Order: sequence, then C-alpha cells, then structure tokens
Amino acid sequence: MKLNNEEKTMEISKEPEENSTIIIYCKEWCDYLRELVHLLREKQRSFTFIDLRFDTEKAKQLVSVLGNPLILPVLAIDDTYYEKPPISTVADILDLNGWKQQFDKKFYGT
Repeated sequence: MKLNNEEKTMEISKEPEENSTIIIYCKEWCDYLRELVHLLREKQRSFTFIDLRFDTEKAKQLVSVLGNPLILPVLAIDDTYYEKPPISTVADILDLNGWKQQFDKKFYGT
C-alpha cells in the first residue's frame, strides 16, 4: 500500500516491526492462548510470556492497574493492556500498530 502526501510516498511493508513490546500474562494454557500464540508467530512478532503463577508480584501489579478479577490471558502491547481480546481484534491491533510505527519512522524519524 502507498500513501501520497506532498510528493512523499511510503511503502507499507509486511515485515515485522521490532519496536513493539508484546507481553502475554496468563496462568495456564488454554485454546485461546494457543490461538493467540499462533497468531503472533504467524505475524512473526516476538513476545514475552509471563506465567502469573510464578510471578505473584507482577500479578499484584496487574490487579492494581486492571482490577480484580483479572480476565486472563492479558495481552500488553506497548504498555496498553487487553484482557482476553478477540483474536480478530488482536490481528487488527498488530496491523495498525505496525503501520503506525512505519509511518512515524518515515515521516517523523521516530
């Protein structure tokens, strides 16, 4: 896809962006989590997995931000939290996030 703005053209690539920080917080594997991990791998996005059974401090931090009970898994993309979002929504967020990063890099140098 190309965008034209004052004779500037930007190619939107399908390559993964390395600037995104993606963290998955959960307590156990489930079908939803398998689908989420599959989507992230399919989109070639790296992520960190934190099992809250073994990181009670992180669990307390999430509860203080999101409230209790936590709806797991929680997906954090660039410090924005999503409690068990639909897989289609995650795909849209990742696509939009990658597009924004490429746009900012091209036009703002950030």
